Amino acid sequence: MAVRLPSLNVLTAFEAAARHVSFKEAADELCLTPSAVSHQIKVLEKELNIALFKRLNRALELTPQGARYYASIKGPLQQLKNATSHLLSDQKVQQFRINSIPFITNTLLVPHLQSFKNNHPDLKIQIESKVKRVDFGASATDVAIRYQNGGEPDLHYEEITPISITPVCSPEYLEKYQVRYPNFDGPHNIIRLINDPVSWPSWLDKWKPGIKVGDELLLDNYQAVLDSARRGFGLIMGYLPALLPYIKNSELVLPFPNQECEMHHLYLVYQKSDKNLDTVQSFQVWFKKLVNGLTVAGPED
Repeated sequence: MAVRLPSLNVLTAFEAAARHVSFKEAADELCLTPSAVSHQIKVLEKELNIALFKRLNRALELTPQGARYYASIKGPLQQLKNATSHLLSDQKVQQFRINSIPFITNTLLVPHLQSFKNNHPDLKIQIESKVKRVDFGASATDVAIRYQNGGEPDLHYEEITPISITPVCSPEYLEKYQVRYPNFDGPHNIIRLINDPVSWPSWLDKWKPGIKVGDELLLDNYQAVLDSARRGFGLIMGYLPALLPYIKNSELVLPFPNQECEMHHLYLVYQKSDKNLDTVQSFQVWFKKLVNGLTVAGPED
């Protein structure tokens, strides 16, 4: 016949009460009231059909059965506590999960993440790159990088920087284009990101409503868009400050200098309950410093 084990809550209450030989001291340790501890002990005694304590006028005393039971369960309970503590500690210290917009992963996180890793050698970092917003309640994500504030009441949105857009291209594309069209009035090859239907129309409406499009290529991820620009295929919409390093080292150039549109903001997002976690705060400081460093070291430096 299978033995039905008592619940962990009542066993924990009994172990604390037996160790202190006091309902009050056990209650203080467990952040409960003495009556709540007493009630849990009664539940355990009823379930076992054994008296575990002698309740005297101003004292508490273990019965012989209670003393034997305490001696038998205190070791396994402590092992269970230790195992749980170590598991949770490992999760907090070793696992750090980042959900990021793909172009931020490719242009900022991957090239610079080692500097964060150097200060946290025991941290196991996992990056998930998706355009779709992560559901914090249904995942183990620690922080997310987003470009829109969703206003969720349980999430903290830390504003990192405004996002500006302006076309960029390779130096080779610009040089060949200017040879063919000295007045900069010919058709351009445009490379668009499929899931961003807003950036190009917004920039064109503000700065170049009459620009001519010679050819258009649609791609489904920004890394492919960026690689196409670096290979000289045409103009892409550049997101600043993420692309400033490419402009600074002359892999990309600005064909329309000082013609930018501000689009959204870049946010670091995490659960409000995690705001004081060392790993979250450390990553926030590092990420802000990284982005601010890019902004200061702009293309004109």
